[in-house]
Amino acid sequence: MSLLAAIVLLAAAPAASDNPDAIVVTGTPDAKREERKRAAEFVRRAGVARLEPVARWIAPVCPRTVGVDADVAAIVDKRIRAVAAAAGAPVAAQRCTPNIAVIFTDDGDGLTRAIFEKSPRQVGSLSPIERQRLIQGDGPIRWWYGTRDESRDGMPATGGMLKQYNSSLVSTQVVRALQSATVIVDAEQANGALLDAVAAYTAMVALAELNGNPPPPQDSIMGLFGDEPGRRALSDNDVALLRGIYRLPPDREAYQHRRQLVGAVRQREH
Repeated sequence: MSLLAAIVLLAAAPAASDNPDAIVVTGTPDAKREERKRAAEFVRRAGVARLEPVARWIAPVCPRTVGVDADVAAIVDKRIRAVAAAAGAPVAAQRCTPNIAVIFTDDGDGLTRAIFEKSPRQVGSLSPIERQRLIQGDGPIRWWYGTRDESRDGMPATGGMLKQYNSSLVSTQVVRALQSATVIVDAEQANGALLDAVAAYTAMVALAELNGNPPPPQDSIMGLFGDEPGRRALSDNDVALLRGIYRLPPDREAYQHRRQLVGAVRQREH
């Protein structure tokens, strides 16, 4: 076929828009930039991997809820276990030593202050500003974590040094591990919220080192007491973030973790 004949045939062919059954794929650089921007904003407002690499559970999680009757406590514990398993976090057997404490109380401020005074080692890694914010926090749910730096083989830091015999141009040789999580639910302030929603919120903050500073990310269970009052379960973004955290190579820099988590949140849109 001559070049002239090919041009004539192409000109005579119907356009894709002339076919009502045609599937037109539109993807513009602007749309992709907006998608990435939304994902990056979600990760930023969740407060994960800001200055330090992600800390996550390496030891199996073992939640224990107190301050409510046994039936309510069982619902909260079961939700944490289910969310952990779905995210890829290790989950302990039913009989285990608790490392996630969920405490329901009528006085969140008073209980937080008492814990800080009686168990200073539990909050030793918190800055004075963080401690003050937690004590005077006006949110119905507040939380903090205990972390430890480990080698990739699980060996603890000794005297600020890690006994590490591997070398890599990529790996930091250090893994940040969650050792404990304390979640305080102020029942007076949370009054009116559904238990399912409170349990989902608790699971979200117990399984990842998230920053509680407002405002929370949009389209998230963390907005339960703000712009998402009707939400009952984790959003797709929440699930994507948690799964991304437990799929990360742990021995990387914070900026690498953020980049990969943004990618994980973006992927859930496809």
